[in-house]
Amino acid sequence: MSYVCHQCGESHEETPLSFAADFPDQYANMSPDERDNRCIISTDQCVIDHELFFIRGCLEIRVLDSDQVFVWGLWASVWEKDYDEISQSWDEAGRENRHGPFKARLANKLAVYPDTLNLELAIRVQPVGQRPLFLIDDEEHPLATAQRIGMSTNETSELVSRLLHLGT
Repeated sequence: MSYVCHQCGESHEETPLSFAADFPDQYANMSPDERDNRCIISTDQCVIDHELFFIRGCLEIRVLDSDQVFVWGLWASVWEKDYDEISQSWDEAGRENRHGPFKARLANKLAVYPDTLNLELAIRVQPVGQRPLFLIDDEEHPLATAQRIGMSTNETSELVSRLLHLGT
């Protein structure tokens, strides 16, 4: 899906449909020394001070009039017992039928949406090899609305343009 960038006016071959936060914000805002001394992190899990627990997952938004999906790769804060259950079932075939959903809070601030940090969500475990799916609970939040009804291709290209030019 090619598009003309709404920010710079240039034409781009393909619209990137996946943007990810590398870390939970709380981890990202620490100094390297704090990270080394207080955190355990992998590509899908993070623990801070043995008391804050995070899981990485995907928040999907349908792109209307296409077969594509826009994906946010994000982190969620979970209770320790839920973290343990998700971790213990990580390689378990059929886990999506036996575990969850889990209550959580979004652990990333998204500059293109208002007040996403600590937004309530549900985590749905997916089959082995797939990251958990995040579903926003607050039906009134613009991110939840986009997730529920989808985005047009024009809305998607506008969002991508904003994301590609953050901080410029």
